[in-house]
Amino acid sequence: MNTKRMVLYILSLIVSFVYLYMVWIFAPPELNLGERIRIFFQHVAPALIGYLAFGVTLVAGVMYLWKQDLRYDLIGAASIKIGLVFTTITLLSGMIWANASWGVYWNWDPRETTTLILWIAYACLIAYRASVNDRDVRAQYGSVFGIIAFPAVILSYISIRIWETLHPIVITGEGLQMGPEHGMTLMVSLIAVGLVYLLILDLTYRIDSVAERLMELRMQRSG
Repeated sequence: MNTKRMVLYILSLIVSFVYLYMVWIFAPPELNLGERIRIFFQHVAPALIGYLAFGVTLVAGVMYLWKQDLRYDLIGAASIKIGLVFTTITLLSGMIWANASWGVYWNWDPRETTTLILWIAYACLIAYRASVNDRDVRAQYGSVFGIIAFPAVILSYISIRIWETLHPIVITGEGLQMGPEHGMTLMVSLIAVGLVYLLILDLTYRIDSVAERLMELRMQRSG
């Protein structure tokens, strides 16, 4: 294991412990939300890092189509998987929040609905990639579909700003609409989840690279 990877692992572990401390101990109950504010930190960070993951897939898709380098396709494919996991966490934590705040787990709020559409779009992309055996075809069309799917991310993000919604708007042009302790906790949660994303991306990329190499060797032997 190289030094940079070891530093990433250690840093991820340390920041994750700090994140848990700040969410469950440091952050005080919010005036209106009370203890429900703790769900918020475990909802927003995965949501924003999930958006980031799909953004990486977009950039990786563009780079693959430009360079025809399989490494970019592997990065994009790995980022889809992680983004989908984070989006699943976002939907589940959002349902818990909705039930605690509004008395129902699901009410087809614009943010809920557009995030579900986002989840379906990238789940279909993963299903497509799993169904195609030809490596070049999978990379080519997978990259294109990864680019085409990204507007679903934009729609999910701006949905609470273009439609009437029950979903609170915390991040505005004037900054974070919360107290300093909660703002600090949110920042740490974003850093922690972001580091976990990088850690899993690195692991997934290396595993997928080995799998591709093994498949290439098998094809050479069978040929």
